[in-house]
Amino acid sequence: MRKWFAVAAVCAISVVSLRADVTVTTIMTMEGAAAAQMPPGSLPKITLRIKGMKSRSDIETAGSTISVITDLTTKQVITLLPNSKTATVTSAESVAAGGAPLAMPKIDSSLKATGKSQTIEGVVCDEHTFTMLMDMASMAGAQMPPEAAEMLKGVKMAMNGSIWVAKSAPGVAEIMAFNKAALSSGLLAAVSGVKPGQPGGMEQMLNAAASAPGLPYLTEMTLEIQGEGPMVEAMRQMGAMKMIQKVSSVSTDPISDDLFKLPAGYTIDKQ
Repeated sequence: MRKWFAVAAVCAISVVSLRADVTVTTIMTMEGAAAAQMPPGSLPKITLRIKGMKSRSDIETAGSTISVITDLTTKQVITLLPNSKTATVTSAESVAAGGAPLAMPKIDSSLKATGKSQTIEGVVCDEHTFTMLMDMASMAGAQMPPEAAEMLKGVKMAMNGSIWVAKSAPGVAEIMAFNKAALSSGLLAAVSGVKPGQPGGMEQMLNAAASAPGLPYLTEMTLEIQGEGPMVEAMRQMGAMKMIQKVSSVSTDPISDDLFKLPAGYTIDKQ
């Protein structure tokens, strides 16, 4: 699970500054029957801070926070668990030495501009539509019980929506530079198990995200389960789910170097 947070931190909407510090706060909400059953605070608030070639993502969910520090220079990802004061250090070398890669899903994806634009939070944004079809059975690893893996056969998750991207806003040039640096560094492959040319579509999706033309201010995505079986029927009864991720603030104020250091008193678990 902690590796997934590391992957999310590297893959997620990244704002970097090779010339200035940048902080982006993103809020996620959900619409649909599933949203009504979720307790308050279940969806994350993500605060992403970038200073040079380092980033820190603070992911707040259900009253707890997980922090992920990414260093593209040293090619390390440090995941901080404040409640237990433990830190997991993941690097390309540690994974090559025996760290278990994640079971990555097979994904068919597309991303294209529509030519439409709108103003969000005072910033002009252009629309890009996207589609993703994820094979859930491909995520079944050795640790998954056989009966659970059997239920996932033939099940796919369809994700469709739009991303409204700002081409001209604070930090946009730095966003594109960092995304490309993160992808080419090999760090993402280390923490996720994605290898260049690996079949399944994950590399295609990551390359598309890295080449996105700016800062995504608003992402609206509808999720629907496709296939047959008891699990699919149960999900269909709940109807489609819509997830909304929106940037609530962007700041270029200076960021303290201390936020990118391992806090005192933490126990280190190297992987």
